[in-house]
Amino acid sequence: MQLSRYVDADFALSEALETDPEVMRELGGPIDRAHLLKVHPRRVSDPWYFTIRPDPDGPAVGTIGVWEKELDGLTIHETGWMVLPEHQGRGIATRALGLLIARAREAEQFPGMHAFPPISNAPSNALCHRFQFALLGQRTFVYAGRTLQCNHWVLELAASPPG
Repeated sequence: MQLSRYVDADFALSEALETDPEVMRELGGPIDRAHLLKVHPRRVSDPWYFTIRPDPDGPAVGTIGVWEKELDGLTIHETGWMVLPEHQGRGIATRALGLLIARAREAEQFPGMHAFPPISNAPSNALCHRFQFALLGQRTFVYAGRTLQCNHWVLELAASPPG
């Protein structure tokens, strides 16, 4: 498993992920390509936005990252992940999130990592639980202009690693 820095050439992967009805089912449906063109440069410039490669010599099958977000007047660090449908159910997101958490802890620049999976997204909520994120409650969350009801999870990165 390898996390590779997201580069300009990874736009096709984002497009495949975020215009796919199955991948985007819990996030309100496929994203318009014009929106992707707006967020793509930010992802390219973000050193904490990655592609997921199950085989280092193989193609990327998903994305994962951690980025700054304003929430309730505070700056937090949000995480999120996506995996192409044909690669889901194989533990890829689990391994990728484990690598991301380890990198973030080692870098010591993030006090915590927040995740906001829709309440109906059982696999992503299970992943937060597996990595011992604490459930803070439910909240309305806007993703790509869409209002979703989400669980708000947080993982304190200064804590001991999950077992």
